Amino acid sequence: MTRIVLELEGEHVMGLFDKLRRRKKEKVPAGGAVESTNYSETIVGFVLLERDDCDFDLFIRNMKNEWDIEIEERPEEGNLFFEVNGMQVVCAHIAAPVPDREVEENAKLNILWREAEQVTSRHQSQIIVSVLNASNAIDGHVLFTQTASALLQLDHALAIYMAPLVVEASQYVETSRGIKHDELPVSLWIFIGLFQNAEGASAYTYGLRNFGKEEMEIMQSSESLSDVFEMMFMTTTYVVENDVTLHDGETLGFSAEQKLSISLSKGVATEGNSLKIGF
Repeated sequence: MTRIVLELEGEHVMGLFDKLRRRKKEKVPAGGAVESTNYSETIVGFVLLERDDCDFDLFIRNMKNEWDIEIEERPEEGNLFFEVNGMQVVCAHIAAPVPDREVEENAKLNILWREAEQVTSRHQSQIIVSVLNASNAIDGHVLFTQTASALLQLDHALAIYMAPLVVEASQYVETSRGIKHDELPVSLWIFIGLFQNAEGASAYTYGLRNFGKEEMEIMQSSESLSDVFEMMFMTTTYVVENDVTLHDGETLGFSAEQKLSISLSKGVATEGNSLKIGF
């Protein structure tokens, strides 16, 4: 979904990516093999604005005041790109909404924000935020979150969209501030989907593969939907914060007595394989 939207936004956004990639190639050091490689994925999200204007100067002040990140670059033609610790950030303002009601349809999935569809339908423009050349997934997502949080403090910011995750602006900003206390805002990075039918309550993740992990599912649990959500949230946070890789045949527990089975099989609500948590 993200790739399609980027293609629809026009060549000038891709031109920014090309410029940054050229910079990246120029900075590649010569020498032998190294043990670690940079995070290869581009982290992308869409800040939704209620008006067509975008005050990047205020954003730059927000980055300094909120995160103590100095940005010396200045916006050009509605775009801003800068570097932080070798990571490259692109902020591209598009004076048009995300097409085809993509955001609004995904907003329906946010059961924690009942007005999500109604509020996001008011967006008139967007800022495409991208982080490239991250040293690892955590550092890249932290910088993305800091950038998005500063943009979402613009007075006409409504929400952020990272398919399929949609988060209200003030909620995102508040949650992001946990970074200052060394808390990873995993709920801003991983989508947890929920559904219930006659067979029970189910949950699934979307976004764990961005951290090199298998997506996870709890299927047809006899527990309440709220308990299923809590278990999936705790497991997801545990996996990301501690860089834990769960394996088929292992057990998982958050107490001495709890032993939940883990099995790897074809995903039900996710693409490819997923780890099924027996809860």
